[in-house]
Amino acid sequence: MAKHRQQKVAQEILRTLASALLSEVKDPRLANVTLTDARVTADLQLVYIRWLCSTNVPKEDIASALTKATPFLRSVLSRLDLRRTPSLVFHYDDAFETGTHMSELLAKLRQNGEMGDSEPDPDIND
Repeated sequence: MAKHRQQKVAQEILRTLASALLSEVKDPRLANVTLTDARVTADLQLVYIRWLCSTNVPKEDIASALTKATPFLRSVLSRLDLRRTPSLVFHYDDAFETGTHMSELLAKLRQNGEMGDSEPDPDIND
């Protein structure tokens, strides 16, 4: 039951912060930031938020802008019906880059014939 509450709160926080970034935050460095995931601790006091950006603005500049905007974003979260406003921790989401890198590595292995047979292992699905 507690896990379900955490997930609901995380989804609501993600939605609220994404909306605030689009309509209320004036920093141009944050114009193309996408919030991809939010994880809330069991006591609902800390939120880990993953983000990525579709522009060529350096990650460090965006991280700095998010840090600078954190007090404002917490004030936005104070509008939610939570006992306490959680602290925010932002992390760059490198899943897309990692996936792209893995795809490139697999393509190289296939090209060099180092992948082995392409037939799926029948024991994997058991």
